Amino acid sequence: MKCIINRRAQFSASHRYWLSQLSEAENIEKFGARAKFPGQGHDYVLFISLGGELNEYGMVLNLSDVKHVIQREVINELDFCDLNEVWADFQETLPTTENIARIIWQRLASHLPLVRVQLFEHSQLWADYMGEGMEADLTISTHFSAAHRLAPNISPEKYGKCTRTHGHNYHLEVTVKGKIDPRTGMIVDVDALKRVVQDYAVEPLDHCYLNKDIPYFAEIVPTTENISLYINNLLSSPIQKLGVELYKVRLFESHELWADYAKNGTETYFSVSTYFSAAHRLADLSLSQEKNTEIYGKCARPHGHGHNYYLEVTVKGQIDPTTGMIVDLGALNQIIKDYAVELFDRTFINEDIPYFAKVVPTSENIALYISNLLRSPIQELGSELYKVKLFESPNNSCEIYCTESDSNSISAAVNQLVLAQL
Repeated sequence: MKCIINRRAQFSASHRYWLSQLSEAENIEKFGARAKFPGQGHDYVLFISLGGELNEYGMVLNLSDVKHVIQREVINELDFCDLNEVWADFQETLPTTENIARIIWQRLASHLPLVRVQLFEHSQLWADYMGEGMEADLTISTHFSAAHRLAPNISPEKYGKCTRTHGHNYHLEVTVKGKIDPRTGMIVDVDALKRVVQDYAVEPLDHCYLNKDIPYFAEIVPTTENISLYINNLLSSPIQKLGVELYKVRLFESHELWADYAKNGTETYFSVSTYFSAAHRLADLSLSQEKNTEIYGKCARPHGHGHNYYLEVTVKGQIDPTTGMIVDLGALNQIIKDYAVELFDRTFINEDIPYFAKVVPTSENIALYISNLLRSPIQELGSELYKVKLFESPNNSCEIYCTESDSNSISAAVNQLVLAQL
């Protein structure tokens, strides 16, 4: 069972896109306003993702220790600095978002079991780096507003109120994959990418009635899944002409529901989110209070503490040609409510859920337990549970990736990863 934990950090820094071998006019032509002296600044948000099996304490790694490593190796170095000057790496290759993510990976790789470095320059632009040489992903986000209705003549019992004409403020994320240029630090001209997304996707769909104004949806049900597929088809060729690959289209119908159309349709996902509020205490009852405090810190305090947990459930499957869905949304929401939310909401997990009387309720253990609860009921709907992601706080989250062959129970996952020398 693959588990990923995520730790959030942030830093503020300035940078400038400027190549010394080019004239001022050439730099301005190539980089636009980003070449202007003395540069510009951002409040960067950084997510470090680490992978492994759960250890005997119910963790992949101690996130408090992880925080200190990130602080020492990255934040203390970059916060309130000119990125062009602070690390020699950025004098060789410009400090673009994707290249900063790559260099941060290099700085942390000897200390932590990295699986992903994600860096937000701002809420509409971010990069993911997974340790694959000069290859990186870059994502831009935008939005459009549109109306639709979901085919009452086919299956009104599946769509409910969605058979009425209604609308959404859709949030669109487009991810491309490519090689970081060894001098400019870019995988693609971001402004050119924005223009392609605007011209080929946003403008045709914005402020329209999808069923009537877009011929494709005269016969195809405009579900979130089908709209994301349609946008993928619109963007694939023009993005390829920019010299990068369209890797993923993610479309949010709301903050609680979204679809991913990835790798040209070889992977299609549908996600829903919800939340529950619960208390817990991180302590192994076989250990002393002193030892538990050493392992879990403040989280081991005798009377516990609590969180507003935010839960994301992702299923994988094929889009049904009749309904336009990967899974029956109403049935999926009901399963998550019945099997997970109702069980955990407004509880003291250690005391109210028998399983956690002896198992430490870390976020990893809770997410793994929820994945085991949901797997079979979701399979009965004709879909496959792909991922459970649980946020304990804005700074800490974990992801459990589920596959057909996984039969690991939480208690069996005792392989321990040791944090590199701090």
